[in-house]
Amino acid sequence: MKKGWYWPWFVGALLLATATSQGWMIWTATHDSTVSLVPDYYQKGVAFDTVIAQEGTNARLGWRAALSVASLAADGGDVTVRLTDASGVPLPGARVQVTGIHNLDGDRHVTQALADRADGSYVARLPLDRTGLWEFQVDVVRGADHFTADAHVDVTGTPRLAPPAR
Repeated sequence: MKKGWYWPWFVGALLLATATSQGWMIWTATHDSTVSLVPDYYQKGVAFDTVIAQEGTNARLGWRAALSVASLAADGGDVTVRLTDASGVPLPGARVQVTGIHNLDGDRHVTQALADRADGSYVARLPLDRTGLWEFQVDVVRGADHFTADAHVDVTGTPRLAPPAR
């Protein structure tokens, strides 16, 4: 055999390894659910005045929403929202909806209406499938008033062994 016969093979293998690793990185970047964009982010940016107006309404109302999550069980976790007015008086009779977004799975939103317990607290079992940091977006309508709040809760308990089907 001639001396140096392996160099073309080495260069070919190096090019193949480079192309394979770049293909793997492209696939990983496009199939990772932990990296997500806000849906319709441009429209939300254009309509930012409505966000500012809602914050003004929230401040004018003076309501408070205290959110808590019971430990996870196999079928999810009980989410409780306690609504009070500016003086701490409970606010029964509202329509409350909560959207939960796990810190590691921004593409999956869990949304559910909460049941009114008539003492200013609202409860529902949400299909939360993992422990860790969750962001909850609370949306409240009571009469003509509309109130929103965000809460970040570190959920504990026993997560499901397998995530639910999407």
